[in-house]
Amino acid sequence: MALLVIYAFCSLLLASFVHSAPDPVSASNATANLAPAATSPLTFAASKWIWTASSTAGATVSLRKGFTPPLGKSLIAAEIIVTADSHLTFYVNGEYVGSGTPPNRGRFAQRFCVDLLPSFNVFAATGITPAPATDGGLLATILLRYSDFTTSTIVTDSSWRAHAGTPLGFEQLSFDDTAWPVAGVAGSFGDAPWLEVNIPADPPVITFDRAQWIWTDVVPASGTLPAGQRAFRRTFTPAPGQVPMSANIIIAVDNLYTLYVNGVEVGASNGFKVAHHHVVNFAPTTSEIVLAVLATNSAASTAGLLLAMEVNMVPSGRVNCTAGAFLLSDAGWVSTKGAIPTGFEQPGFDDSAWPAVVAEANYPAAPWGTNTIAAPSAPVNV
Repeated sequence: MALLVIYAFCSLLLASFVHSAPDPVSASNATANLAPAATSPLTFAASKWIWTASSTAGATVSLRKGFTPPLGKSLIAAEIIVTADSHLTFYVNGEYVGSGTPPNRGRFAQRFCVDLLPSFNVFAATGITPAPATDGGLLATILLRYSDFTTSTIVTDSSWRAHAGTPLGFEQLSFDDTAWPVAGVAGSFGDAPWLEVNIPADPPVITFDRAQWIWTDVVPASGTLPAGQRAFRRTFTPAPGQVPMSANIIIAVDNLYTLYVNGVEVGASNGFKVAHHHVVNFAPTTSEIVLAVLATNSAASTAGLLLAMEVNMVPSGRVNCTAGAFLLSDAGWVSTKGAIPTGFEQPGFDDSAWPAVVAEANYPAAPWGTNTIAAPSAPVNV
């Protein structure tokens, strides 16, 4: 009997030790999750521009890629860079991930971090064929992460499938795409008409490429505008699950500006030949970014606002992956021509009645020409 008691006691001690001892795999995961935010060196070098074999301008195209990991492998997440010409909408396993608006330009990629199912996963996208119809294309690189800390890569190529239109449920795991034709390869990365693509990165490299000089919707043919102040606004809403971390903004205004981000004054200056570089850090509770600019035309002359922003984001619950997006000055902004409303710079201000701005010219058009970009200012916390 005594031996049985001693045996039971020892068994309890051993069970307690096993239960409380740290699991080496869990410990490794904990260490990995504490890694600082970083941008993986993803590129489009091996990716192809893909589309349907034929499509008309303005038509919607759907594309899909199913992926099953090798035997013995288990997927956990993916880091994705993707763009489309034009109007990208992207899904993973039937869930909306994000879109390419703003801006609707194939030269600007979106960067997403998403969780994956351990086994079969489906990546799907829609786009709208631009004019000319030969310019349509989807470009993507997807970095897959496995539970054993290894990675592999998927690129857009002829292994994807493409279909004209948007069949109901095409983005879902259960959708049968075996009757869809394989995607046509429209070109390699770097080919015309798309050429280079800007990719969100950390640290960012930001330019005025494809930004437009904008003003209110009363720009005359002469380009000469009256002296006075005008207010401009643009709202950026992150993709689901992506939390804004920081933004780099470059801005030039003919003639004077005050820039606000989520109601906080970030900077003010004059002149347009030297663009100013503002850095903004966001609180972890930030759900959207509202840009507001008070612009002044000092005398009857040309007037314009030029801005480019790159936003770096992190997905909820993940710190070792950086997502990102771009926002430019374009016809998606709104402006008022009358008296400047009190509180126009605040996130909650209702600008739904403001008319859209006019895009005056693409950077670096005359009369403004090229800009030099000043060194970044000290970060502002918002």
